[in-house]
Amino acid sequence: MEQNYDFNNIGKKMPYTVPDGFFDQLEKQVMNEVKAEPAQKKSAKTIRIAIRTLLAVAACIALFLVVKKTLPQDSDATIDDFTSVELAFNNLSTEDQDYLLEVYQEEEELIIDNDLNEWKNEESI
Repeated sequence: MEQNYDFNNIGKKMPYTVPDGFFDQLEKQVMNEVKAEPAQKKSAKTIRIAIRTLLAVAACIALFLVVKKTLPQDSDATIDDFTSVELAFNNLSTEDQDYLLEVYQEEEELIIDNDLNEWKNEESI
């Protein structure tokens, strides 16, 4: 399937033809198209891009502020949370305080019992 081509014998003949005066008319047609395009269209597009960019930046800033506000900043936040819980607990009546302590102790005993049962089950395996 090998064929040896002699590129010197092929010549410099172009297989494509162009209509007469094509390149003379091409420059005029391009210039007419460029002049016909309204300048307002470009500025309106630029304004739209600028507005979209500003909206994207504003959305990123808003998202950053929301995330920053929701994440705990440092250990002082937990101290403040504990203080607010303690104040709320102190504002309850003595009956409500006793009830909450009782429920807390029952839950604590259940958790300890469950942990012990799981530990015993793991040792028996």
